[in-house]
Amino acid sequence: MRRLLPGKINPVLIAFLIPLVVILAAVVFMVVRNHVHNSLETFDLAAYNSSAADLRGNEYNLDAQIDSQLQWNEGFGRLLAVKLVNGGGRLTIFVPESVANDVRVGQRYHIKVIIKDTCPEAEEMDKY
Repeated sequence: MRRLLPGKINPVLIAFLIPLVVILAAVVFMVVRNHVHNSLETFDLAAYNSSAADLRGNEYNLDAQIDSQLQWNEGFGRLLAVKLVNGGGRLTIFVPESVANDVRVGQRYHIKVIIKDTCPEAEEMDKY
C-alpha cells in the first residue's frame, strides 16, 4: 500500500483540479462579461433621431440584423445598414475592422455601440 508523503501532491488530484479551475475561470469571465454588457441601456432609435448630438459619447446595447453593407475600406472598417431586432427601424453603424472583419447580410448581432460625431460605432459584436 502506497502512502502519500506530506510534501508530495497526488497527480490524480492535479489532473482533476486543472480542468476544474479552467472551467470556473471561464464561467466567471462569461458572467462578468454579460453583466457589463447587460448593464448598458438599450439603444433608443427615436431619441437618436430626434437629437443625436445629445447622445454623443454614450454607450448602448443594440440587437440588430445586418441589412446591407454600404461601404468597406480595407484596414479601416465597414459602414453597415442594420435592422433593429425589436422592430425599431433601420440604422447606419460603423464597424471598425478590429471589431469584426467577417460580417454578412442576414446575420444577427448583440452590438455594443458608442455614439460618435458621425454615426454609432460598434465597440463589440457577438453573433447570435
